[in-house]
Amino acid sequence: MRILGTGLGAGMCAGSLVGAAEALLVLQSRSPAEYQAFGYAFTLYGVIGGLVGLVVGLVLLPLSRRLGPSGAFSAAFVLVFGTMGLVLSHHLADVRLYEGDGVPLSVVLTGTAAAGVVGLVAWMMGSNLLEKTPLFALTTPKGLVAAWGGGVMLSWIFALSPAPPSPDAAPDGGRPQLDLTGRPDVIVVVVAGLRADALGRGLTPTLDAFSTEGVVFDQAVSSASWTRPAVASLFTSMAPSSHGAAGPRDRLSPALTTLAEVLAARGYGTVGIPNDPDVSGTLGFGQGFESFLYEPRLPMAAAETTSVLTFYRLVRELRAFATGDVDAARGHLAAPVVLSAGVELLAERPRQPTLLYVSLAEPLEPWQVLGATGSTPQLQAVRDAYSDRVRAVDAALAGFFRDLHGLGRYAGAAIVVTGDHGVELSDHGGWGNGDTLYDEQLLVPLLVKLPNGERAGTHVPWQVRHVDVAPTLLDLAGAAAPADWQGSELFTDSFDADLALCAPPPGSLEDGLPPGWAPPNWTNHPASRDALSEAHHGGYHLASLRRGGRKTILSRRVPRGDARNQRAPQFYDLLADSREQVNLAPLATSDGAAMRAALELLVDDRSRRGVGRRSGERDSMERCLLCEIGYLAPADCVGCPTIAPR
Repeated sequence: MRILGTGLGAGMCAGSLVGAAEALLVLQSRSPAEYQAFGYAFTLYGVIGGLVGLVVGLVLLPLSRRLGPSGAFSAAFVLVFGTMGLVLSHHLADVRLYEGDGVPLSVVLTGTAAAGVVGLVAWMMGSNLLEKTPLFALTTPKGLVAAWGGGVMLSWIFALSPAPPSPDAAPDGGRPQLDLTGRPDVIVVVVAGLRADALGRGLTPTLDAFSTEGVVFDQAVSSASWTRPAVASLFTSMAPSSHGAAGPRDRLSPALTTLAEVLAARGYGTVGIPNDPDVSGTLGFGQGFESFLYEPRLPMAAAETTSVLTFYRLVRELRAFATGDVDAARGHLAAPVVLSAGVELLAERPRQPTLLYVSLAEPLEPWQVLGATGSTPQLQAVRDAYSDRVRAVDAALAGFFRDLHGLGRYAGAAIVVTGDHGVELSDHGGWGNGDTLYDEQLLVPLLVKLPNGERAGTHVPWQVRHVDVAPTLLDLAGAAAPADWQGSELFTDSFDADLALCAPPPGSLEDGLPPGWAPPNWTNHPASRDALSEAHHGGYHLASLRRGGRKTILSRRVPRGDARNQRAPQFYDLLADSREQVNLAPLATSDGAAMRAALELLVDDRSRRGVGRRSGERDSMERCLLCEIGYLAPADCVGCPTIAPR
């Protein structure tokens, strides 16, 4: 039995060291609001290591007499440390180097062989060290309990120590004393995974009624097909390739200027409840917010930074699979909880115009609960589950709007309701989001209620973009947009004239429409805006351009296991093929070639304008090409003999 105790103790020590190493890596890559991850990792990984050590002890049982106490402890330590270290290294390599595409077998074998050699040397050196130093006490029960228990105590003292304030937060005092009389509250409600076609089908009576009080943009395009870059674009008015928060390893740079920062500088209160680990304060999304509350109710009392630990995530996923509680496993709070907290934050600022941002998560991942397989009955079950979650969000918003009325903060507010992105429900043979740029993942509702019911009931048929939302809200709040923002206001000086183009001529309803007259749609309307979208997730590097009823999609990288042939260029006629089922790229049309060239130039331009890359000068010929196709402002086109930019 002694060898089992040795395996248990050595495994606990080895596991705790692996946990401490990953925790330090996590804390280094984020700006944490707490250090719980260190104490949690030291303890949890120690327990897991102890369980692995028991198995190792059984394996070493026949060799226990030959190894002796020092040799057995050293062997168990090396085997547990090596096993957990290889699992952790494989996971981190897959996520950080191979972006979920899987670590090549040759790399796995090479790493395992190298670990074996290092482990053999470590075992020999460890045995000698234990024999000749006071560390021999680790091979005794009392010494082990004292050492590991002391380590746990010290790790939690560090874990529970107060963290410094986030550098991204808005200062509590020193706000400018500006005349904000008549300035509206700005309320942004982002519903994760809300598809454009989820509305208007009897699922959303609250939002359907809300749309009659505001402006409905029938063709709104997200900048990305997963949460982090989509929300970053919403609040920075920049493409993912510009703001840099495009991939799973990226955080929002403090060099960027966000909607919250501009409004805070204007004297607004700024409060947010992100409700999603992908847009939390540790990833930079709290900059400009005086209060940015992400307090997920994660299993086993974990905090945010703890939730990204590899072995914690493994335990959490196993628990979610067993209980079916997917939302809790992801750290999402229920919509009524989030919205009630938002109302309380507004109530704390009765006389101050306030930016309130809330995120709701119900429509995400209904297939996780049902275990979707793609069969026809299962497909319907998933779609039914998605509909149920959309209904739940809509019902929660009814209470939210009632509470805003009760506070007297509804009528005069500018309220935006949108999705961060859509989700695929087997539209192209898959589930989820982030791995394609088809419309089911990009088209989202965009409902804007202007203060005091202005333009209530208006439907806008032309195409707009997420990057246009922040400049619009700043204009409503009486603030100017930063010069490097890439969107433009939705309610331009020509807005009424643009709407008039969509209406029949005066008196034509009685006399009949003029011969050949037809209202322009979003495909050819002069106000329609070209939409760039990007995906950098799960091993996919994709970019798309949606223009004039057509879309082109280019891939920079596609995982080896992609079954949808996204590596090839794609070009779709959305008027004839709204579900994007017929790829016209193989026909090599001039329109397709022109759009692909424009998309490549646009992505390159946005990358050059990105954080830390704005000092490079654009080639003059390329700059003039971008001016000619309408992607640069007139100030950028001086000296170019081109068509005036639109």
